[in-house]
Amino acid sequence: MAQATARYYERPWMPRADIYETQDHVVLQLDLPGVKPEQVDIQCEKGTLTIKGERPFPNEDAHRTYYRVEHSYGPFERYFEIPRTLDVNKVEATYQDGVLTLRFAKAEEAKPKKIQIQIN
Repeated sequence: MAQATARYYERPWMPRADIYETQDHVVLQLDLPGVKPEQVDIQCEKGTLTIKGERPFPNEDAHRTYYRVEHSYGPFERYFEIPRTLDVNKVEATYQDGVLTLRFAKAEEAKPKKIQIQIN
């Protein structure tokens, strides 16, 4: 089985992501089932968000024979461009039920402004 396991580590896989916007934030959610938070590295540099980590293949069991393996294992990485309208110093990262959520605060100049009409 060691040979079969090795093929799951040939190249990094890309977790699925959702990105949405609220009035004050841009939120990125990444599906990472089976990945422990301490196995994830998040960095933001020069306008690029980098998320890397690894989902290990389940412990080998001499009595286990796989007929199908559809999950991705091994190292993963995703890169996202971060617009200047987001404040990378005000980002919150949470992890729950296999979903990594990053909430980027919008810079004040990016938030919608209400313009009052002056009546003469």
